[in-house]
Amino acid sequence: MVALKKTETVNIRIDASTRDLIARAAEVSGKSVTAFMTEAAQAAAERELLEQRFFRVDAEIFGAIDDMLGQEGKVNEGLRGLLHARPAWLD
Repeated sequence: MVALKKTETVNIRIDASTRDLIARAAEVSGKSVTAFMTEAAQAAAERELLEQRFFRVDAEIFGAIDDMLGQEGKVNEGLRGLLHARPAWLD
């Protein structure tokens, strides 16, 4: 795996107790504070972006999706059977 060259800097101001908490967590995980904060911030950013519920699409795509959603649903007998089956761990 090729490590990306780190060329950007981010400066933040935090209180001492938060800094200590982050430093302890970084130490426990065997990472530097920089690595720990970078990974945590990246994970939070990805999670936030994935949770967005607004999708911008052009009118043609929207129309196609709207048409599909307007169609009557089809029963999936395999799924129906699975959902009605008694889970093995309850036996």
